[in-house]
Amino acid sequence: MATFAAIPIKFAPKRKKIDFALPAWKNKLGEFTSQDVVSWINCLYQDKMFPTREEFNAAYDAGRCSWEKTTMVISKEDLDAFEDDYKEGAFEEPGVAKFIEKARKALENEKVVFVY
Repeated sequence: MATFAAIPIKFAPKRKKIDFALPAWKNKLGEFTSQDVVSWINCLYQDKMFPTREEFNAAYDAGRCSWEKTTMVISKEDLDAFEDDYKEGAFEEPGVAKFIEKARKALENEKVVFVY
């Protein structure tokens, strides 16, 4: 399951954009069980964590290349890519369009969007 949330930027992690402590309070933006959404997040995590194929292969062999139970900041560029994939029909789960709208508003209101 993938849960997206937002917090004010002043409470967001300053340096650590992946695997930071989950805030006790947050504004939930959407929750998805679709394997397509979870797979998209896993690919994003892998792109951010393992810049080279060798690093990914080593993590894969060690069994630590999945984002599950890890917090990760979603940037504006990440949200743009998610929306593009949605428009191309990648995600059929209900609520994706509403989540994208909520996430855009959160980013415009100086909040940080993350997934956990």
